[in-house]
Amino acid sequence: MNFLVDQIDGTALAAAWQEFDHTAGLRPIKTETDYDHTVALMNRVLDVMGEDEQHPLAGLLELLAKMVSSYETIHYPVEQL
Repeated sequence: MNFLVDQIDGTALAAAWQEFDHTAGLRPIKTETDYDHTVALMNRVLDVMGEDEQHPLAGLLELLAKMVSSYETIHYPVEQL
């Protein structure tokens, strides 16, 4: 999927974001509560997707996984042995 940013309809984007926000409540992970919510959302997406790597939610899953991983790297570093 290749979007030209200058061709994005801002009104349509705002409406889509509002609907997604109402449904998922996705935010940058700044607190443990945000983290817990994002992990729960990620697990729900996994439940919906099952084993289908081509599922329409695959991109969302990848984004959620990166958000969780970034937070964990900072707040739960793995000690080197």
